[in-house]
Amino acid sequence: MKTILVTGSQGFIGSHLCHVLDALGYDVLEVDKKSGPDLTKGCKNFPDADIVVHLAAFNGTKYFYQQPYDVIRENVMSTQYLLDRYAGKVERFIFSGSCESYAGAVNLFDWEVPTSENVPLVVDDVANPRWSYGGSKILNELQVQAAHQQFGQDFTTIRYHNIYGPGQTDHFIQEFYQRAKQGDLTLHGWKNTRSFMFITDAIHATVGIIQNDICKNQIINVGVEDERTIKEVAEIILKQSDIEGELVLNDAPNGSVSRRQADVSKLKRLILSLIHISEPTRPRL
Repeated sequence: MKTILVTGSQGFIGSHLCHVLDALGYDVLEVDKKSGPDLTKGCKNFPDADIVVHLAAFNGTKYFYQQPYDVIRENVMSTQYLLDRYAGKVERFIFSGSCESYAGAVNLFDWEVPTSENVPLVVDDVANPRWSYGGSKILNELQVQAAHQQFGQDFTTIRYHNIYGPGQTDHFIQEFYQRAKQGDLTLHGWKNTRSFMFITDAIHATVGIIQNDICKNQIINVGVEDERTIKEVAEIILKQSDIEGELVLNDAPNGSVSRRQADVSKLKRLILSLIHISEPTRPRL
């Protein structure tokens, strides 16, 4: 089996992915700053691999506002050093992009929702620290594309859309549930819509992308077609958790996109048979 190096291996998506890849018999090389090397300090001595899956990123909405410089520095430098080490030397460089990257096009130009992979990536306000994440992810995509053009490095960019599930932190569903248990039912951006995808579905899609050469040199949305308001999701969480009380509805933070939903027609076309999840394993929102 192939050797796959996974960065961010102890993160939410990374830990689930490594578990599945290991079970499938791949030789998985795990890299995470929590227990090993810091990618922002270089990786010239990293071992050889057949495939790199770069999931490591400084993520979490609160950090976009509190530590925007650190977010940009970590995301850009880690990707640059990995490409310096592996560009032109691996079968594929798989990069974890973000739906945050195209929020500017939706906000400024009322871009079509569900949003396809050909959406322009636009920073609509360079002074808004929220763009530290989405902007750095745009630059990351440019880095990957440049490595493809200059070194012939095959790639896949996966744009994940609001993945949720066990083991997650710094995400609306987990954070709201924890606050609600303490009696805090405050919602910010309650009118905004998102399409939440359960982690099992996201991992099946990711494995399908890794295993299929048809996904080479493609940008692929990974998400679902079910669009819900934040208020609707909060109400489901309260009902499922038997928590009573009135929601406190506040406006969204400046720069938060009002709608987000992936056009997943490309995902279905490329790996439809590999992303089916049996109903008992997928909690529905």
